[in-house]
Amino acid sequence: MDKAIKTLIRYEWVSFIRNRFQLLMVGVTFLFGIYAIYYGQTEINAQREVIKEIMELEQNEFSTYLASFKGEPETVQEEQNHDIASKPAFAWYRHGYHAILPPHDYAALAIGQRDLFRYYYRLTGMSLHYQLFENELANPVNLLAGNFDLSFVIVYLFPLLIISFCYNLYSGEKENGTLPLLYIQSISISRIVIVRLLFYFTLITGLALLMSLIGLFTSGSVLKEENQLPALLWILGVVIYNAFWFSLLFLIVSYRRNSPFNAITAAGCWLFFLIVIPSVLNIVVTTRYPLSSTELAGLTRRTGLENENDEQEAKEVILEFLAHKPELAGSDSLIDNNRLAKAYAAYTSLKDIESQHEVDRYNGQVRKRNILANRFHWINPAVSMQDVFTHIVHTDLNTFLRFQDALAIFHEKITDFYFRKLFWNQRIHREDYSKLPEFHMEKSIDRYTVATGIIFQITLLTILFALAGLVTIKKKSLI
Repeated sequence: MDKAIKTLIRYEWVSFIRNRFQLLMVGVTFLFGIYAIYYGQTEINAQREVIKEIMELEQNEFSTYLASFKGEPETVQEEQNHDIASKPAFAWYRHGYHAILPPHDYAALAIGQRDLFRYYYRLTGMSLHYQLFENELANPVNLLAGNFDLSFVIVYLFPLLIISFCYNLYSGEKENGTLPLLYIQSISISRIVIVRLLFYFTLITGLALLMSLIGLFTSGSVLKEENQLPALLWILGVVIYNAFWFSLLFLIVSYRRNSPFNAITAAGCWLFFLIVIPSVLNIVVTTRYPLSSTELAGLTRRTGLENENDEQEAKEVILEFLAHKPELAGSDSLIDNNRLAKAYAAYTSLKDIESQHEVDRYNGQVRKRNILANRFHWINPAVSMQDVFTHIVHTDLNTFLRFQDALAIFHEKITDFYFRKLFWNQRIHREDYSKLPEFHMEKSIDRYTVATGIIFQITLLTILFALAGLVTIKKKSLI
């Protein structure tokens, strides 16, 4: 590094520490970042507490059932508990299993969809669709306001900090009358602008990395194998995203226009990438794939047999259900035993079968909207980087769609376990409790591939803007 560049960097540092407004902006941004980390951890820790409580409730529930097998019931309550524990006519709709989507250690840094979609469900053998769509799919307040997590600070606030520091790197010297002094220096104007940009890139990106490291270390251990790649991708994403905005500012500054032009243009780019494009894309996606949760409203209404005292109706429902279950073929000979319980079990399953087409259509629309939105990643680095962060910490929309798919498989395991007992008139024994269905969700193998691909796209766009800025500023130097 030659002496002129060292002098220039020293001058920029002195100017920065003497500028109280810039120091205030850096300090306020840092405090925003610390608060965002605290807010995110508060939200995720609250979810962890809920998960802990519901798991304790489930353990206590099944402990009560197991305890009822120890001896002859002595009280009415003990007898009721034993009936629920051993008789499938009661157990199929009373035994509740919690399917949980636990938060990633770094979910606090990018809450994403975790406060909009449910992260746990209590499932019984009753209608799956009723249990899934019983509550609102999203919190309307959070849909409107969003979350003030660290990803929000990096994606939305840091570009504004970069703009405020760098919009007048050239025009400010011209307007202050110091530009002629720069022309007589041993290095060119274009090189001076680049060095100053690199100085502020180091300063602002260093601030973003400091906040990120605080968030990573306080949210989970970076030494855990499952956290190492997410932490690395987060750091890489922060650097690339800041580099994108600096390359964009370099392109704007390279035209050597006045400060108001630079400021308005840069602010316009911020609005374009962070407000206009997402709004327009939302309109396009909503228009092309309209979606309304009211379509599923009918699935959340409790319904039952028209006349539960009508034996013929109950038998018809059971036989219709058995036609869909070849593994239960032959159990129709036992149709008169626990007929009403079997009829209700059959009815809820038939209701799911009949409404499956409607649910598939709804979920298909959600997936199509997501695919269409993802096609425009290349045009909007801001939303793309937000998507990267949510993919890294497992709070993206695809994770919750996969969660719902896993719920359907789990519910099928529950119904198979209890309906075999119910329709074959078998009791549930103590040893059966070691074979209870368990929830399992396959890990996404392409999660980090998607995140890496988006980072690569933003990197290419960054290089494109930087090269365009370099060509422009050199042309201006020749004029």
